[in-house]
Amino acid sequence: MLETGARGSLIGVDVGSIHVKAVLVAPGSGVVHVARRDTPTHAVSGGGATHRPDELLGAVESAIAECVDAASVAPGAAPDAAAGGARPAAIGIASMAEAGVPLDACGRPIGEIVAWFDPRPSPQAEWLERRVGAPALFARTGLRPEAKYTLPKLLWLREERPREFARLRRWAGVAELVAHHLTGELATNASLACRTAAFSVAGRRWDAELLSLAGLAPEQMPEVLPLGRPVGGLTAAAAARLGLPAATPVAIAGHDHLAGALGAGVTRPGDVLDSMGSAEATFLVTRTPALADELRRSGFSSGCHAIDGAWYVGGGLQASGALVEWFVNRFLAPPAGAAAGEGPIGAAPGPDRYAAFLALLDRAGPGPAQPLVRPYLRGRTAPDRDPSATLEVEGLLEAHGLPELAAALIDGVAFHVRWMLEELERLTGGRPGRVRVIGGGARNPRWLAAKAALGPGRFEVARTQEAAALGAALVAGVAGGLYGTIASALADAAPAERVPVPPGVRAGYDAAYRERWLPAVLATLR
Repeated sequence: MLETGARGSLIGVDVGSIHVKAVLVAPGSGVVHVARRDTPTHAVSGGGATHRPDELLGAVESAIAECVDAASVAPGAAPDAAAGGARPAAIGIASMAEAGVPLDACGRPIGEIVAWFDPRPSPQAEWLERRVGAPALFARTGLRPEAKYTLPKLLWLREERPREFARLRRWAGVAELVAHHLTGELATNASLACRTAAFSVAGRRWDAELLSLAGLAPEQMPEVLPLGRPVGGLTAAAAARLGLPAATPVAIAGHDHLAGALGAGVTRPGDVLDSMGSAEATFLVTRTPALADELRRSGFSSGCHAIDGAWYVGGGLQASGALVEWFVNRFLAPPAGAAAGEGPIGAAPGPDRYAAFLALLDRAGPGPAQPLVRPYLRGRTAPDRDPSATLEVEGLLEAHGLPELAAALIDGVAFHVRWMLEELERLTGGRPGRVRVIGGGARNPRWLAAKAALGPGRFEVARTQEAAALGAALVAGVAGGLYGTIASALADAAPAERVPVPPGVRAGYDAAYRERWLPAVLATLR
């Protein structure tokens, strides 16, 4: 519910590893404009990846400025009724986690942002496991010792970039860097802090002992603020660049997945978020932190929800949308230099490849597909973590073709998500209630039907393509005073639609999962 007399639009920013997106939100009406920029990323010789701070910050400011223009707040311009009839009242920021950069004594970035997926800190992660122990680290942070997290990155910087590390006075993740650039203040949300491997999940505070392993102290990390409290206001210089008033509030909404949970209304214990992107992330909201070692051994992680006083247990699949991308590139894309009509059966140019993929699914008919796919193109994270697991097809017959294989791929992902949710229920004792899906895969009707048929619980699709940026905008609304509380802001989360499933289809998928797919996967574990 809006505060009495409150008017204005809001801007939400989602800084991801592929795109930077900013949305203009009219409270009560949802997203009215989307600005999208590519995330500038640079490969490093010998492995690794970085983002240059000036390029990334430039992309963010450009996207925000486009939303400001869309709200028609330029001097002398008439306000845009679709955007709420008033200039943006606040900015909220969500971002990918784990990526970050040191700041010097003047608050300037030192060097480049180390991407979250950069593997170079692997030796430091192995050292961390030897020094602390994987069970002990999980009991404190909810994470395993892996190269992507911040603490191994800090150890790597100290060893491999000693001159840069010597100048470090503060550390900033991506969302924190953006907010600092706009306001001059450094702060974060617990959902981002908990992805550092240096943060107490149960206490929701920095772990001084773990930080000391890298020679740092808690005061060198961003302050962890309650959700909805602004980091600060726009500086005069930032306000001039964006076309907004100085002191416009800026808030951190959190880790992009958890900001997506806010935008989709996934906030109650028992709620599940299924985020279908290139990779797939599945989060079960819990009342208390879940830090049992069996969760670690099964490949799950635990962390802080963006909502204060809530936690989650999560698992994932490294290739979900990426599996579809692999399929269309291998089987539906004409080879370079091919003449018209040449190439694989069903080959289609450019974006038409995805339309061709959907057409294959239509030809395959309702599921479940007969071939079985174990969808581990990039290994398996959870359950039963196995980085060496591979994509496998079983039961492919001479009569089968591309339609059946395409259907089997997405069924395989749906089966895996069902397995994750069953394991989460077993390990946490919390039965999943409603499952809400966001992301690009939600545009695939057959994929949705397979997931809804497998359940468990009520399966719903959030009616927005920009859940993370919308969640960031709702948090901004609290910081800017348009909403009185986070609860009232979440009343404007995206509505959801239940995916209906005919009883016969549900029974068919359940039988295929119980009698064929799960036994085949468990056999490979043995």
